Amino acid sequence: MTDPLQTRARDLIILGGGCAGLSLAARLARQRPGMALTVVEPRARYEEDRTWCGWRIAPHFFSDCVVSQWNKWRIAGPRRSLLLESSRYPYEMVSASLFYEKARASIHSSPHAELLLAASAEEVVETADEVRVTLADGRVIRGPWAVDTRTQSRVLDPPWLWQNFVGYVVHCDGQEQFDSGVPALMEFQSPNQYADQHADQSPDQCAGQCAGQCAGQSPAQCVVQFMYTIPFAEDRFLFECTRFSKVPGEEQLLEAALVRWLGEHVGPRWRLERREAGSLPMAPPLPTHRRRVIPAGTRGGNMRVSTGYAFHRIQRWADACADSVLSTGRPVPPASNRLLDAMDEMFLRVLQQPSAPAAEIFTDLFASCPTDRLVRFLSGVPRASDLWPVASGLPWGRFLHETPALASGWLRGAKGEP
Repeated sequence: MTDPLQTRARDLIILGGGCAGLSLAARLARQRPGMALTVVEPRARYEEDRTWCGWRIAPHFFSDCVVSQWNKWRIAGPRRSLLLESSRYPYEMVSASLFYEKARASIHSSPHAELLLAASAEEVVETADEVRVTLADGRVIRGPWAVDTRTQSRVLDPPWLWQNFVGYVVHCDGQEQFDSGVPALMEFQSPNQYADQHADQSPDQCAGQCAGQCAGQSPAQCVVQFMYTIPFAEDRFLFECTRFSKVPGEEQLLEAALVRWLGEHVGPRWRLERREAGSLPMAPPLPTHRRRVIPAGTRGGNMRVSTGYAFHRIQRWADACADSVLSTGRPVPPASNRLLDAMDEMFLRVLQQPSAPAAEIFTDLFASCPTDRLVRFLSGVPRASDLWPVASGLPWGRFLHETPALASGWLRGAKGEP
């Protein structure tokens, strides 16, 4: 029996067994079975808790976990609805359960790789030549490198936002108005839509329905709100209410808005299968002075700041990081592009200008830019020739107003300043 206080040496420690941690571990376990690899994950078991979607720019390690893909999708703005199409870059959905199954099987296939469930890192100490991780049960794991993919509590300053969402996977009957072959990526709503319903009530009166959040406070923090609809089958859908907001959380408010939307568009004939919710920072990673603890996932900047897409960016990082570990022994953080980062910052600034309706900005951009070029840009892998068509679809007057901030942000990044 293993002594719980035993100190064990490993080649690599991965903190967090979510999408980023498992994506890296699965590749390393497959490509170098002799590597002593440990993944530390607090959850006790994995279940279907996420819906990962995005445009497939290139095949990836988990391509066999894709369960649906679409070459058409809808965007519905305040003035028009768009049906967009790309034969080159399908919008695909990855099954979380298949992803977890494949990743765990890859790790278990390696005699020296391990996934520690129901384990949390209480202390992470870096020295000149190693990282020591003390677990909650007293075990100590040490190694030359650690990759930290754990979620990170933080405060966001302007212009950075939170992507807050609550989604229901439901079975519904007789809903011919929903196209089971086309996802609706953005169906924009008024942030005050739910608050207006209770405008004549005090917070105490409506607390039982939405905890008082609908009484004007939270909608003022909202930059843009939209419904996201993904068809799983003819009678099974993901309906998700999403906000880009100045504050995190807002689950009660979003859930109330989602239930109200379901009542209006689906009626009473729906059955909840599962729920998913989250609050993701649409912000660059925090600066770190650690040399041997490499940040990844949302902690390290794997999520595209302006859109919130992360899965395919994580796969590209996992490929690069695994290649680096296998060739040099050293993991690498997600790659950054100063120009794209500065454009993301400018975009979020413009979305928050009082005179700039965010829903119209998004809709106009999808309408004016060639679809494949915009898909590459939104996915974070634009070609040089994509930048002008994207930029020309944006409201130039508002963006020129933010040009000094763009230049300042780019220069700070060039100098390595936070």
